[in-house]
Amino acid sequence: MPPSAKSKSEAFSRTAPFRIHIENETNLMPVFTVYPNQYAAALQRHPDLAAIVETSWGIDGDVFDQAIGSADAMIGYRFPRQGLAEKAPRLKLVQVLGAGVDFMLPFDWVPKGLTLTTNCGAHVPKASQSALMALLMANAQIPKLVTAQRRREWNRIFTPTVAGRTLLIVGVGHIGGGAAEEAKKLGMKVIGIRRSTTPHPAVDEMHGPTALHDLLPRADIVLVNISLTSTTRFIIGREEFKRMKRGAAFINMSRGGLVDPKALEEALRTDQLGCAIIDVTYPEPLPPGSSLWDAPNLMITPHVLSDDLEQYVPRTLDIFFDNVRRQIAGKPFTNVVDTEREY
Repeated sequence: MPPSAKSKSEAFSRTAPFRIHIENETNLMPVFTVYPNQYAAALQRHPDLAAIVETSWGIDGDVFDQAIGSADAMIGYRFPRQGLAEKAPRLKLVQVLGAGVDFMLPFDWVPKGLTLTTNCGAHVPKASQSALMALLMANAQIPKLVTAQRRREWNRIFTPTVAGRTLLIVGVGHIGGGAAEEAKKLGMKVIGIRRSTTPHPAVDEMHGPTALHDLLPRADIVLVNISLTSTTRFIIGREEFKRMKRGAAFINMSRGGLVDPKALEEALRTDQLGCAIIDVTYPEPLPPGSSLWDAPNLMITPHVLSDDLEQYVPRTLDIFFDNVRRQIAGKPFTNVVDTEREY
């Protein structure tokens, strides 16, 4: 049971039920769907809330307008947003089944008094392992070796161990921090960029966003993991790739729209980049006719490196129920989306 959960004997004194609506969509991947068995297991982990909640379920908006009218909180990924203020007068909390909310922009649909929260933190165990995998693959030039294999070339590339190499993490949040911890275990020097410049125990140097251009030439591997907003779109483009060390490696595990795909392809085809590993593309999914598919020394995975099929939703539900507890107690929420910053 999570530390914040109370026993049944300590259940909240609330005469009216707390109503939760879960909105699923049939065309989404399993990691963006809440299944009844997952929800039942979460209620068992939070017995104080199980005693007072009433839950409605919707699929593809089939009962949305009726159910949302009496809901105090909601869980979902894609759901009808138009006219939410009128449809949901009691709604105070929307838990998004994801860490990124760029697909919901602009936030002019969010009524006053409604708080959006993300599941930041739910990705960390899987994403940290994936970052470790990507760092080791990038250092060993695996994308370049795979390109040689496709060309039927016996291209023997010898590489050093990753210890002592410099990693620049653009965006030291939950996942970026997890990547930093894995990198330190490997003996890497870690430089970080985060908006707050708050230090992180696994980061040797922390800088603000304005330092990006000065830091790029120092890195052997650049890992991007920031939110996609109107100000960060294509934050990595031709100029940024030119500033990197020739032969450096590039990893993007966040959002495809952070990177100009034409600039990425050019950097790979001119050997400015030694290799790249990207779990996201722009646009996404990448069209079959895109020339990026055939760029040399590039590995593309279809946005799967951060989501844990077994634990992603359960961790999200624990985050949500902690915030439900906070809502009832009148305490501040965690993982709140700042609609002005757009994440």
